[in-house]
Amino acid sequence: MTIPLLESIKIGLADILMRKVRSAVTIIGIVLGVMCIMVVLAIVSGMNKSTMSWMEERGGLNKISVYANWNYDFSKGGDASFNLREINYLRAQIPEASAFNPIINYGDGHLWYKDKHYSGWVMGVMPDMVKVDQWDAEKGRFIKDLDVQNSNNVIVLGTSVARDLFGNRNPIGQSISMSGHVFQVIGIMKHRYKEPQGGEAAFSENFLEYMNQQSFIPISTMMNKVTPGNPIRSFEIRASSPETAPDLRKKVEDIILNLKHGKRVFQVISAQEQAASMKKNSMIFSVIFVLIAVISLLVGGIVIMNIMLASIKERTREIGVRLAIGARPLDIFLQFLVQTMLITALGGVLGIVLGYAILGQVGKFLQISVSASYQMIWSALSVSVGVGMIFGVLPAVNAARLDPVVALREE
Repeated sequence: MTIPLLESIKIGLADILMRKVRSAVTIIGIVLGVMCIMVVLAIVSGMNKSTMSWMEERGGLNKISVYANWNYDFSKGGDASFNLREINYLRAQIPEASAFNPIINYGDGHLWYKDKHYSGWVMGVMPDMVKVDQWDAEKGRFIKDLDVQNSNNVIVLGTSVARDLFGNRNPIGQSISMSGHVFQVIGIMKHRYKEPQGGEAAFSENFLEYMNQQSFIPISTMMNKVTPGNPIRSFEIRASSPETAPDLRKKVEDIILNLKHGKRVFQVISAQEQAASMKKNSMIFSVIFVLIAVISLLVGGIVIMNIMLASIKERTREIGVRLAIGARPLDIFLQFLVQTMLITALGGVLGIVLGYAILGQVGKFLQISVSASYQMIWSALSVSVGVGMIFGVLPAVNAARLDPVVALREE
């Protein structure tokens, strides 16, 4: 007599319902393990999405940044700055770059409008900044090539600068003073915002607020009027695509090394490679915590195996009767294996439900965004069913090997 698979499932469900307390104790390890897997994967997914969002807000994966390498021992010689000749040479050597923006940072920018004062970073930049950073003026306009050619006294304000100096008034066309020079406000940049994650929330309500606190003037105006003689210490470029960014980064690094006589006085950072490194670190984090969750599942699997072995001992006579009336050993094997897998699948479903239910609270407690997906759900469920399959084999084999004559004698 062959026992259909559906019949084995019904028998397994009946046994689970009949022994409710034992079943609950059996699956608790699976529930906790699957719940942990769900939460960890959701945290890592949320972190990856947050990282990509941060990258996009700062110019995307096409962006390559060059700035002083402060890990370099400058006592060995070397100058972490560029003159205009070197900048022009660099620009000519990388025609594949879709945008190129040298920068002069002026951290002591004191801006005055009548009796209002604002102290913050003023950046000397080129018109290509809006392409490199994917950040344009929301009101008015940004710096143009003509402004650079003529060293015009024009300035573009970040939203926080404009708010503190002008309040609700329209700043466009107004004049402000800085370092003894009068500048005309020609534009206001788009407001940048990113919700802080985890420990970031303790320092700011907006992780990109520093961008809103910047102001921008033509790089020639900065060099010729505001800070004469101040060299260019950083620049940014934009690759034509994220895929070409790593190769372009290597090319720029080689050109700079040649210019600086082999001294690594500059770092060349590709946003694409930064994102890949961050994802790699988050994967290491997820693997460690998933392994901890898997240990919980393994412990739960061992508990299930022992309980199923005890269950076989209790049901020895039932197994003998089934074998005596024609059931094959394979049928008995499948019956107990299916029952074990049903128990772990039930634990997996409960773990997924509980994990999904607490995701919001976990994200709120850790002050990070969490993100669940169907792929995570299927992965967690597959793991739980796999545990049942692995740890259900030994009890199922023991049940299938019972001698029907000996089993029928069991009281």
